[in-house]
Amino acid sequence: MSWPILHWNQAATVSSEVLRQADVRARDEFGIEPQQLMEIAGWQVARFVDAFLDGARGKHVLVVAGSGNNGGDALVAARFLYQRGALVTASIVATKDQGSLVARHTATIASLGIRIHEAPAGIDGSVDTIVDGLFILSAMNEAGRPIVSIDVPSGIDADTGVGAENAVRAAATVTLAAPKAGLRRAQNSGRVFVADIGMPATLFSAERTEIEAIYRAGSLVELSDPELT
Repeated sequence: MSWPILHWNQAATVSSEVLRQADVRARDEFGIEPQQLMEIAGWQVARFVDAFLDGARGKHVLVVAGSGNNGGDALVAARFLYQRGALVTASIVATKDQGSLVARHTATIASLGIRIHEAPAGIDGSVDTIVDGLFILSAMNEAGRPIVSIDVPSGIDADTGVGAENAVRAAATVTLAAPKAGLRRAQNSGRVFVADIGMPATLFSAERTEIEAIYRAGSLVELSDPELT
């Protein structure tokens, strides 16, 4: 599994607040809806997991999804992995909003025949890998399988890197749109990759030049830290 590599000191980091503002401005200024970003994010996660497993076909993949946007990303990834021949199951926290994107993606994967359990049921230590799209669930760590986290490992503060006691311990993290400051030093992040999900770099103002450099390096770029290697 080889991806373009940039050092952390070549990449600007952004705060959670900047990302929230970028999400709003993407819709208001460019007409980019959350569903569009979620589809691309899920596809990026799926293609990473496919490479992480040296081919997803025939591999057992567990997707753990909460009711927020990262849960939706995980459910989209489940669909793409299923199409690549992975044996996919999902353990989810059901949303009460039946009109939400997460509810719609849950209905989609159910229609495809993907088995769905209510978290923490269905977390199985025999799977080949776990996709983390949920906010803190220690059962994922206890399964003892490699975890690929979406955006930030569940339980890790995106801005500080401080983790809760039962924060997910990821083998790799696919962070979306831009590097999060907390990921550089967070012990639970594993290898960190930045995925371009189609959010215009102009939304990041002061960080625009560095974000554009990441996107130009590749649609999925690994960040490394020479001081830690």
